[in-house]
Amino acid sequence: MEQESQKPPPTILVAHVFLLLDALLWLGFGIIVGAGAHPAIPDAAIVRWTMAVLAFLAAASLLALFFLLRRRSRPAFWLVLGLLAVISVLTVTDEFGAADLIVLLLHVAPLALLLWRRGWYLQPGLASPENQRTG
Repeated sequence: MEQESQKPPPTILVAHVFLLLDALLWLGFGIIVGAGAHPAIPDAAIVRWTMAVLAFLAAASLLALFFLLRRRSRPAFWLVLGLLAVISVLTVTDEFGAADLIVLLLHVAPLALLLWRRGWYLQPGLASPENQRTG
């Protein structure tokens, strides 16, 4: 019975998939920008490489948070909510087109799903990952 209560709800699994897709999007964007293949990015190397490094950092952060969320980490839950919220706000502060709408939905979907099922991460008495390994 205890094992059954440890299975995440399907909505949490869907949120995790969205986080992976989001990380892949940022990784791909970083590669495209770093290679100078994005037509809207200025040719100045400092701008291009700054944007590429920031995209790689976003991808790495989302991937790390994905793995921590799979272990039901409360700090990771709060960090991923903050990161997705900031990225979502930044997405709408620039020129906004159809591609931006798709990217925004990719950020907002896991944010909404995680908020909806926040009880999965915020349950009182939730064992820490350290305790689960030793028990």
